[in-house]
Amino acid sequence: MSELNEAQRNKLAARLAMKVDRSDSGQLLPATAAALALGATEGAVARLEALAQALRDERVIVPINVEADPRETGVHANIDPGSCDAADFARVTIDGRDALVAYSSAIELATSRPGARPMTLPFQKVALTALVETGGRVVINPGADAVLMPRSCVAALAQGDQWLPAWRDEELLAQLRERCEGVPAGRALRELRVVPAQEGTLVRVEILIDREILASVGDPRQSVTELVTALQGAQRLIAAGDRIELVPLPV
Repeated sequence: MSELNEAQRNKLAARLAMKVDRSDSGQLLPATAAALALGATEGAVARLEALAQALRDERVIVPINVEADPRETGVHANIDPGSCDAADFARVTIDGRDALVAYSSAIELATSRPGARPMTLPFQKVALTALVETGGRVVINPGADAVLMPRSCVAALAQGDQWLPAWRDEELLAQLRERCEGVPAGRALRELRVVPAQEGTLVRVEILIDREILASVGDPRQSVTELVTALQGAQRLIAAGDRIELVPLPV
């Protein structure tokens, strides 16, 4: 990620200075609770979509280091929860890359990290920091029931916008179809489907290809390669997911 200029740093600093409600006890908030409950019924993707919607308005809990006893260190750290910076955010490594850590409640934090000090933060603040520090990777409740928020979701919430998943993006689908029409093998395209995979962190594009028409266009293998290459260049697709998988399916 390129270095931020001074104006961008100032803008980020201003957003990170958002006030925190110190009266918050760290309880699990209703929309977040409802979203997390979906994982056991509707599934992980439904949970992810609902959680993204909940976190537009509801805060999360982040762990910060507990102040050392000044009687032992001789120094009073005087940690102010409202003035944390990027260095204060906890991280975990997932698939070889760092992700910022946030929890849905203080109880969830205490279960995962006993002794950690909970701090309430708007998710927007976590998202803004993640864009700079971890390329937009945030994990909620790391552990057995972890939810890894896709980069496109984090970017949208950082701006206060509603996240539009790739598999619900009609403009993306139209753009992909248009790109297929620009190559000779496009005549063999029967259907395109954009679907979520691996709990929504992978965007899969299924390319349904008519075998008979494909054979009439030319070398089938070369024709499929042309279709895949055309789709790979779609900028809206590149921005839509952490990982993209293009799957040709002859029918």
